[in-house]
Amino acid sequence: MSPLFKIPVLILLGLLLNPAVAQEESAPPAAPAESAATITLRMTGFAQDLDLLRRFMGMPEIPAIDLRIRSDLPRDLYFQALNLWQRADRLLFEIRRTHGSPPQPPAGAIDLVDVLPPLRDAHETLRQVMRELQITPVTLTQEALPRTENRQALFVLLLTLNRQLDALLERHFAPRDVYMEIMLATAYASRLLSRYPEVDAMPMDPPFEPYRQPADVYVRLMDCLERITRIFHRLNLPVLEIDDPRAAPDRLTPGDVFAVASLIVSQLDFLYQQLGIVLPPPQPVYPGLKFPAHSVQRVGILQAQLEQLERQILARPSGDVGHESPHPTR
Repeated sequence: MSPLFKIPVLILLGLLLNPAVAQEESAPPAAPAESAATITLRMTGFAQDLDLLRRFMGMPEIPAIDLRIRSDLPRDLYFQALNLWQRADRLLFEIRRTHGSPPQPPAGAIDLVDVLPPLRDAHETLRQVMRELQITPVTLTQEALPRTENRQALFVLLLTLNRQLDALLERHFAPRDVYMEIMLATAYASRLLSRYPEVDAMPMDPPFEPYRQPADVYVRLMDCLERITRIFHRLNLPVLEIDDPRAAPDRLTPGDVFAVASLIVSQLDFLYQQLGIVLPPPQPVYPGLKFPAHSVQRVGILQAQLEQLERQILARPSGDVGHESPHPTR
């Protein structure tokens, strides 16, 4: 387990603000200093406000968990910041019965600066909750913080903040949320497979397997991520790193599994843009009550899609990924 996952949020903040301590074996590419410093400031403020709100509510501190995924890529930071806004907005609804406006998606390729809008909106939403409860937020100044370029520490902190915020919700992220994110991933994969007319872009549902747990969904999603990393390496594209994908961590929640599913969407969205696919994937609709077994079944479709995609890409010269069909399947 990475040492970054063994420590509470506020101690992790100290490591984040001291890059020499938090840095692991290889340094990530340098980030624009202003963006990195602003992200550090915003995440630090969010973490301290969240801890204050947690103590006000009488809720326990939730330990971090090592999902065995490493990333310093802006797109992965962006999707985890978006997850943070979704949870903050759900908490706002539970406290004040109102929703905020979703952050606008980036116009082009996701860069580090694009992490700021969903992170800022998540923090402002959290502060709306605090004002409703008459809690005075923490005040931070940018001059008080050193600049950091340690994106991997930012990624770990985002995962940890999402986990803690989920624990404050009355309606936690549930198997239904995981299922909908997997539905979105299969929609992306279907569009990607439409470049190969000879391939069935939406395979049949595999058999339903009852009695599944979140850990079963996690292991199969990690298998999907492992296949995605091979595809990206073949195409010479940057991609996250994973450790042993075949063993699930202890204490997994549906919210943790959702984080993995959203990282799959992050990779497929990046590939989508790299290939210049214009038609957006269909968005999932509310599926009703779902169990981990339903997600396992849906991941089976995604596994079959990615197996086909990997086979098609490996069979072609490096960089040749086919052409988009004018009549893609759902």
